[in-house]
Amino acid sequence: MMSLGLVASAGAAEYYASDNYYSLENGTDQSLWQGSGAQALGLEGKVETATFERILEGKLPDGSEINASRGEHRAGLDLTFSAPKSVSLVALVGKDHRVVDAFRASVAQTLVWAEKNLSQARVWRDGRQVTENTGNLLVATFTHDVSRQLDPQLHVHAVVAGATLASDGKWHSLKNDEIYQHQRTLGAVHNAYLREGLEKLGYELVPGNNPVLGEFEIAGISRAQIEAFSERRAQILAVLDKDGRSSPREREIAALATRRDKEPAMDREERGKVWAEKAARVGLNLQPIIAAAMERSARGETFWSRMVEGVRGIHARGLEVAAAMGLTPRSGDALVPERKGALTPQAFAAAQAVASAVRDLGENEAGFNRLDLVRAALERRGPINAEVVEARIAQLQDKGLLLGNERMVTPASMLALEQRAAHEIAAGRGAVGAFADRPTAALRVQQAAANLGMRPLNTGQLRAAVGVLATNDRVQLVQGGAGTGKSAALVPVATLLREEGTQVHALAIATRTARDFGEKLGVEGKSVASFLARYRPVLDGTASPEQVANTARELRGAWIMVDETSLVGTEQFEKLVRLANLAGAERLVMIGDTKQLQAIAAGKPFEQAQERGTPTSPVTENLRAASPQMKAVAAALEREDLPGAFAALKDRTLELPRLEGVETAAAIWVSRSPEEREQTLLLTLSRAMRSSLNTAVQEQRADKGELGKQTHVQTVLDRVTITREGARQMRAYREGHIVTFNSNLRAQKIGRGERGRVVGHDGERVRLEMQDGRVQTFTPGRLPHNLQHDAVSVFAEKRIALHAGDPIRWTTNDHARGLANSDVAKVESIGKHGIAVSTKDGEAINLKHGDPMLERLDLAYAVNAHIAQGMTAKDGIMVLSESERLLNSTRSFLVAATRFTGDAVLIVDDAHKIERDVARNPGDKTSAIEVVRGRAVENEPDKRDPAMTDELRRLGAALGPEFVWAVLTNKERELTLEKGLERSEPGRGSVGRELDRERDMERGR
Repeated sequence: MMSLGLVASAGAAEYYASDNYYSLENGTDQSLWQGSGAQALGLEGKVETATFERILEGKLPDGSEINASRGEHRAGLDLTFSAPKSVSLVALVGKDHRVVDAFRASVAQTLVWAEKNLSQARVWRDGRQVTENTGNLLVATFTHDVSRQLDPQLHVHAVVAGATLASDGKWHSLKNDEIYQHQRTLGAVHNAYLREGLEKLGYELVPGNNPVLGEFEIAGISRAQIEAFSERRAQILAVLDKDGRSSPREREIAALATRRDKEPAMDREERGKVWAEKAARVGLNLQPIIAAAMERSARGETFWSRMVEGVRGIHARGLEVAAAMGLTPRSGDALVPERKGALTPQAFAAAQAVASAVRDLGENEAGFNRLDLVRAALERRGPINAEVVEARIAQLQDKGLLLGNERMVTPASMLALEQRAAHEIAAGRGAVGAFADRPTAALRVQQAAANLGMRPLNTGQLRAAVGVLATNDRVQLVQGGAGTGKSAALVPVATLLREEGTQVHALAIATRTARDFGEKLGVEGKSVASFLARYRPVLDGTASPEQVANTARELRGAWIMVDETSLVGTEQFEKLVRLANLAGAERLVMIGDTKQLQAIAAGKPFEQAQERGTPTSPVTENLRAASPQMKAVAAALEREDLPGAFAALKDRTLELPRLEGVETAAAIWVSRSPEEREQTLLLTLSRAMRSSLNTAVQEQRADKGELGKQTHVQTVLDRVTITREGARQMRAYREGHIVTFNSNLRAQKIGRGERGRVVGHDGERVRLEMQDGRVQTFTPGRLPHNLQHDAVSVFAEKRIALHAGDPIRWTTNDHARGLANSDVAKVESIGKHGIAVSTKDGEAINLKHGDPMLERLDLAYAVNAHIAQGMTAKDGIMVLSESERLLNSTRSFLVAATRFTGDAVLIVDDAHKIERDVARNPGDKTSAIEVVRGRAVENEPDKRDPAMTDELRRLGAALGPEFVWAVLTNKERELTLEKGLERSEPGRGSVGRELDRERDMERGR
């Protein structure tokens, strides 16, 4: 494990260098200078406290002095590398001093890797300040051997001074951003080096209890024995468990909150006796484990060398190694194109690990950081380290299978998918007939709105409605910010279509959103996934003539409308457009907002489509915000002024510690009348905070006597988020997890609908206790590769208390009873046979014990941003925590802050840090074309994909050279969003003037 902390000041030098409390038995130096920066200064061997202190002050031995960064010199960072507990036990209790040396060596190797990949400085070049990779760090390492509770804990403090030597020959302040961003990768790199070193010493290793980042333990030491020597960890976990928290940042905070002064020092002999007595008490005999390891090491034998003994053929040996890693090689895998036997077992293992990691990351991101790919590959464990993985990534880039640069990469297959989507959109240009001409369409749609009792459509809404009716293009986009009434603009359109007998399909990613959208349009709403599943054979080319005919009958001439399209990933987006073309749909109308939350799946196709010039109707007038506060917030966010948005909320912002903030938010909500509560949204960004708010509100309502006195404690299933590729990894299955099977796995004798509880692991197999009591083994690595859905779902169990009067939210769909994921119901009564609930439509449902929906619910007092997108409430209470740094993004804040028509209260634990984090983290996804453009495409327009080139030629003939110039200079978004190009830019002509006229008309000039 690796944790990261700031070194507050040079005064910390004495703490790290002191040896009166920590002392190693094997006589090695407790401290060492490391890093190329130290070598450049002639620093080697033991760290002298005085020199170390001056360096932390920014005063280097060669006379250089580090200038303060942003007004204050940063002393440095403390990278604390901790050995797995079993490794500490073998090294310190079992006294295998080889392990201490291997651990220190693994830290040194990790620091070399960090120098190469993470060391940066800001330097002046050509009159501007740029960031450069310096390739050197100045590090003082201190090896310690006990925790604050005097448990055996081998760890190294690698104190990275805030100084690095740049290409100009001068020392500069170290830029810490990359180290912070990739601290998890540092942990994975260190685990791989340590694993390699211990395997050379003959130790057999098994996955850790929570084997993220490739964490492991030494075989033969039980979990109970490990936990007996882990009092410090138990303290931290107790605090996290109490508040329902689990993120790395929250672990850091919990560690600080539970930190206490050091225990009184014991001498080495006394401490050894205490450890020996505890080992005897828990039945831990380390000597046989150490002796066996030494024997294997003397024979030059490792786990991996034994794995391939007697296996004939290089390819067969590679398959054995991959199987032991839990990987199942795919035939015809584009990311492993080498012929059989062309790769050594280690190279084959690296190839399979990288291919698996690309698929894993690629399910959620079109492009990803190369260092994240290194981390994900190393998490597969095996006989691989960072160098081997990086070499494999470089090979894939040389072969053109991974595209990008030294920072960002994307699979070539993702670029091809984006190109196909662009080609399909282009294929629909001019391919359909207009419903009516523009004047007629405007008159008819306003009349339809009046007939429906709607107020007249405003300028933006009318332009969107007319745009989709009067176009000859099959694909039409409607872009509008939160609360602009963009989907409402299509209500009269759908009415006109239905009056003409035209089939209308209403779709959205979430079933609940699709149902609500369908109700607006007067048709049945369907999820995008279920809609595409119906026509899967047509899309994959396996449809029978009858299926093709049915598809044509259902979709030819139909209008397909998709709400919240920003949440649709590239794969589904491409299928929707392709299906519309194949079936001859009259129109595919996609509605969304490029500023709100983006798809969980890879890509951002709605935004890309706009950037590529797909016809788009902007809807800009905010109809939701009614109060001065919300109007100010909405206006600030529209102009991307985050400080302005926070300033508009300042008078209603409370700054309180996290737990107090949760209780205060609950108290504000509970203090309101039932009618006011119905119109007040209690909103946060994370599942953990949502759970805390739910519990706090429930407890306060119970104290007021508002809930039924009888309590029903229900065990519910909380989904563990994993990708389809991640489901093939052993690390996804922790003891106690519930695994449900969504496909028939005949080869493993498991049927669809079966489920089991994880009770242990046997190598690459998971042991499950099934519902009928039998124990079934399951091999994740053998899951099918080609499924379009999740073959398995994994859940953690959570216990919640239910009372009559509690609102609940479903966490899955029950189509038979019309229950949709995220829909709200109310507990009406609790009986000995189950609970009775009423749905939002007033329907009564009895959930008897054993009903599957009893496990698929949660309290519904609070919602998070993903649930809230698309919702509207009169008032709001937003609760944000600085500890949830990764979730505090511009997009999530925008969604949270634009749900309300009236007023909002903002409760935070650190207003300054939250505003800073929201500003720093846009929450953006990336596209494959953006990754490629970062390398070459911007400056080489002739290398653009053929679909785009053909489209540009056609559009250029129609719209003139200004449009083509805008696209080639990557400024098509300004055209698409009707911002216009600056008059000083070359090439501005008919297109720019037309945009000016359109904008002036909208403003009523």
